[in-house]
Amino acid sequence: MFSCINQSRVVYILSNLLVLPATFIPFFDLISNISFIISFMLLVNNNIFLSLVVCIVMILKNNSNYRFNLLLKLKGAELSKSDYECVYLYAWCTFLRYFLIGLATNQVVLFFK
Repeated sequence: MFSCINQSRVVYILSNLLVLPATFIPFFDLISNISFIISFMLLVNNNIFLSLVVCIVMILKNNSNYRFNLLLKLKGAELSKSDYECVYLYAWCTFLRYFLIGLATNQVVLFFK
């Protein structure tokens, strides 16, 4: 079995790997915001429950991003790169962005199918 220290290191490494593609894409947050608008417009007529889920994910993403920016100011730029809490919070924000982009892509494909 893994010890607790090794498990936290594995989660830390996986969190960094999740965030890595998003750091190389410029304006990634803008892309996720546009994806929200597209997916909401396509879902509002078809599936009201899924459109509410998209709204909740958008609210969670914006709240997490706000908390990350506050934590970044509190910890500082250099310390936040190696801080577990900052990495986990940024990974959570990135995961929510991926979800919005994936859902919008799925809805666009279904719309043109």
